[in-house]
Amino acid sequence: MFRRLKYFMLEKELEKYFSFSQFRPGQKEVVEAIIAGKDVVALMPTGGGKSLCFQLPAILSENISIVISPLIALMQDQVDALNARGIAATYINSSLDQYEIAERFEDIKNGSTKIVYIAPERFGNREFQKLFSNLDVYLLAVDEAHCVSQWGHDFRPDYLAVKEYIAMLPKRPIVAAFTATATPEVKDDIIERLALREPAVFVRGFDRPNLKFFVRENLKKKERIEEALRIVKSIEGSGIIYAITRKETETVAKYLKENGIKAIAYHAGMPGDKRSRIQNDFMENRFKVIVATIAFGMGVDKADIRFVIHVGMPSSPEGYYQEAGRAGRDGENAFCILLHSKSDASLHHFFIMANKGEMAAQGKDWADAKVVTGIKYARLDKMKEYVGLSTCRRLLLLEYFGDPAVANHSGNCRGCDVCLKYKWEKTPEQEAAAKTRKASSGNGKPLAKESDTVMETVKLYQQKYSAEKIAKARSLGVSTIFSHLTRWYLEGGELDVRDFVTVEEEKKILRAAKETSGAGRLSAIKEKLGENISYEQMRLVFAKKQREKK
Repeated sequence: MFRRLKYFMLEKELEKYFSFSQFRPGQKEVVEAIIAGKDVVALMPTGGGKSLCFQLPAILSENISIVISPLIALMQDQVDALNARGIAATYINSSLDQYEIAERFEDIKNGSTKIVYIAPERFGNREFQKLFSNLDVYLLAVDEAHCVSQWGHDFRPDYLAVKEYIAMLPKRPIVAAFTATATPEVKDDIIERLALREPAVFVRGFDRPNLKFFVRENLKKKERIEEALRIVKSIEGSGIIYAITRKETETVAKYLKENGIKAIAYHAGMPGDKRSRIQNDFMENRFKVIVATIAFGMGVDKADIRFVIHVGMPSSPEGYYQEAGRAGRDGENAFCILLHSKSDASLHHFFIMANKGEMAAQGKDWADAKVVTGIKYARLDKMKEYVGLSTCRRLLLLEYFGDPAVANHSGNCRGCDVCLKYKWEKTPEQEAAAKTRKASSGNGKPLAKESDTVMETVKLYQQKYSAEKIAKARSLGVSTIFSHLTRWYLEGGELDVRDFVTVEEEKKILRAAKETSGAGRLSAIKEKLGENISYEQMRLVFAKKQREKK
């Protein structure tokens, strides 16, 4: 009865818990399969909403669900977003002390927690094993499931024991595996290594039309860093620059800062608390750019990243598509730009041979090491092919991942530099801005009213969520939420300015504005007002005055 009832009321439950009136393409079929009790493999692009596919069934069940996730930051972001929506979720990982873990154990035992996020390494803890083996688990969701495959680009040995953890349970739960980057071979490996039982397999398709792909090849290193700066200056909003080495992240971040860009480096050599602070600051738009190694990857849960630039060719299409896929998860246009140098391939050759030596030192079988090395070289060759293409770049990526949409692809995606016949004299942002102006001119419709990401924010505001709570629920910075609401308000939305600005604060802002003129006016006004009044409050008051004039 439970399953049948929920099957026919899914849209209502979606609206109730997530404030969405309809599912994104491919989501509902996955949710229905899980609710019907089937194991699942879902290959969905980053930004396709795969987290909701396991979160909604978990919420609707009476029993607890476990989510295996590889990175602490990813767990924290998703748990914060669920808690902001009033859903009892928690995580257990190495960032907690023993007292915090004990408290969360108690919440799990007494049934007050619906969803628990853990890393696969947690099962090595005997106390957790004891707790886990007594749970009546409804669903075990394996996120970033490509990590279970030795042929995947981000293999993690701890994932191999997941099927043993499942066997600890008194009753086998539904097992669902999710990934955004898996070739057909890796998909089959996931099914075998998780011991899935006749799983329903969903390939949502890897294409994300809002992402625009550009490559500029054979740049000298100095030209590349200058080009990265030019592109960053030309695109509004925040973004990520990926570099191959830690040293290069520091070099690029320093160069950007020297040229007026708020940027910071991020890599695995930094202490964990520093990396956490950087991520939090990036979420709140205190930096325009994070310059990172691949250590800044799956844990990034910021929906409004407008660009991802690679100053260096990645080693595989899987790695590239996952990193580039951090852009535009809110559905708005975003740019994925690869700046290539001839030395990139040589550096990856060095890493591959070094890894081969490590495998030999660890006593790995010579034949297995040879197979792994061959796979890595094949992936590197595919990336070299991607860089040198004179045909559609998107089509190569879709073919590589076995996307069924390839059969109907015209060969012109209208969203990569090749298909657009793009000339590098203009920036991607200038071209996109011109197209946006052309598309929106004369249709009489305000831009904000056509934007799903703005209206998702508005819907939560109308449900009396605070700006901070909306930001948590939507994996956005508070400043971005204010930007959405101000934009909607300027175009006629019913927003009560008093929800965010008191009468006295408004008077102070208007008084400071009247006394200030000249260049840098906004900063000068803010300086007069001090720390207690934010830029977001100022912009909202100015929007109110603008509406009153109209």
